[in-house]
Amino acid sequence: MLPRIAVLDWAWAETLLALGVPPDAVAESPLYGARVVSPALAEGTIDLGLRSWPNMELLRAFRPDLIVTQTGYGVPAAMLEPVAPVLSLPLYTQERQPLKLAETGLEAIAARLQRLDEATAYLEQAEQQFASFREKLQSYDGRPLLILKFASDRLADIYGPGSLFHDVLDRLGLPSAWPHSGSHWGFSTAGLDAIAANPEARIVIIEPGPPEALAASGLWRAIPAVRAARVISIPPVWVFGALPSALRFAGILTKALQTS
Repeated sequence: MLPRIAVLDWAWAETLLALGVPPDAVAESPLYGARVVSPALAEGTIDLGLRSWPNMELLRAFRPDLIVTQTGYGVPAAMLEPVAPVLSLPLYTQERQPLKLAETGLEAIAARLQRLDEATAYLEQAEQQFASFREKLQSYDGRPLLILKFASDRLADIYGPGSLFHDVLDRLGLPSAWPHSGSHWGFSTAGLDAIAANPEARIVIIEPGPPEALAASGLWRAIPAVRAARVISIPPVWVFGALPSALRFAGILTKALQTS
């Protein structure tokens, strides 16, 4: 019989699903489907409130056998331990290697739940998928990629070292146009001038975006990559994810670059 598991972080929720262990309760579970998309939570997954600060009364009433959370984000493990045993795992840290930590975290969760065979199979499958994507991208023209997500009409989050997306580019053998680490999660919030300052790049926009008013403006059309029609849009991918999100991003990006 599987333990009753409460998860306060979507990256580790998707990791549990990858191991074939659907969590019973997840913070902000109604939003998970729109933001993370895949793998999907089971219907009826209990919503524990905010990821940054869950409903502690509901968490206690749920009586979990295990709470899984991300180290350094949200409620400290010491506050959760009176409720149930806690597995707190790092992902976005000063090490700035989230993809490596996602793989390590998957193994740690698998060890705790006696799912090491499933973890080994998933990691082997992941490496096969990355290898397949690299093979498909051998014909790519080599332009550096500027990966961004619009934060407002004039600002975008641009992903660099320390982000999951940058690690995926490295794994795929693709160059990044953005060398700046930026925030704790590896992105910099910048204006159109920063985008325009990379005239040789191919822009990859994580939907939605650009805003309609901006897309119709002369400011946007004056950006060299936009003027040269080197802009592609891809469906939403969870920017703070773990290995499942990394694989999803890699597959979507590979397909987009093949057809651009």
